Amino acid sequence: MSYRIVKGTVSVDGKSPDGDTIAFTIDTHHEWMWPETEDGRFPQFNSKYQANIRFEAIDALELHYSIQSVYPGKTVKQPIDLAKQARDRLLDLCGFDRTVLVESNNFRITDPKQQKLPVTLAYNGIDPFGRIIGFVFTKDMGFEVSDKKPTVLLTPEHISQSINAQLLREGHVYPTFYNALYPDLRKTLSDIAVEARSQSLGLWKHHQVEFQFDRKPDLKELETLVMMPKLFRRLSTHIAQNGAISNFREYLRNANDMTVDTREVRLSDFSSFVRTKKLSNERYQLWLSHQPETLVFLKG
Repeated sequence: MSYRIVKGTVSVDGKSPDGDTIAFTIDTHHEWMWPETEDGRFPQFNSKYQANIRFEAIDALELHYSIQSVYPGKTVKQPIDLAKQARDRLLDLCGFDRTVLVESNNFRITDPKQQKLPVTLAYNGIDPFGRIIGFVFTKDMGFEVSDKKPTVLLTPEHISQSINAQLLREGHVYPTFYNALYPDLRKTLSDIAVEARSQSLGLWKHHQVEFQFDRKPDLKELETLVMMPKLFRRLSTHIAQNGAISNFREYLRNANDMTVDTREVRLSDFSSFVRTKKLSNERYQLWLSHQPETLVFLKG
């Protein structure tokens, strides 16, 4: 699969990175590498010409998810220890000296050493928030690009050496696939995730398959549970908007998260893979019918 290759540095000073996002600054002589994507999107830069990388194919537990369309604003998180483990491991893999980093109560990091560490980014998309979606490498992969040949064909062997794959391999993140990822690359990452789950590594030791809630659960209860972050984001948003478990699937249908079931090769929406069961008038059960790596989400 063809990806644009750019070199630059990652940094954390004044930022709030998590287990799948970090600030990136492109090398000056590579600035020509930022054409708009097929859907017309560009990276969203700050005043320092930094943009965030959103690591392709993985989803870390939420450290600070801001729920949209809720007043007053609400920010929720998943189990802190596991979410921070993913973030800290990402920083380790990038090469940061974490012993000097200072973290505030809102997870913002101060880096007295102003570390800027070199990485190679392979990307082929920009998400709706202006984040660059790609694979990140700290080793020299031998990629050769120019303004006349700005892309390379990424192979399963390439991506297995990415930070993305290593976080999956150690069980720090969930596999979360979108349709832009080619099947051969998806299979490689899926196999890595399945192996981590079989060994109960990282978050898989705590992963929950089924959940029981009051009909209208409290957000604090949701924050204690280890579930696929995409499901957590949808569920916490629904509950914050005064929703109940009983009509959660209807909410998902209206959200129009088109999803492919790769086991049966069928197109549906996310609600088709979320199950709810009424246990009593005030108690409900919820579960995801498929393993995360068997689902492919269509980008909006």
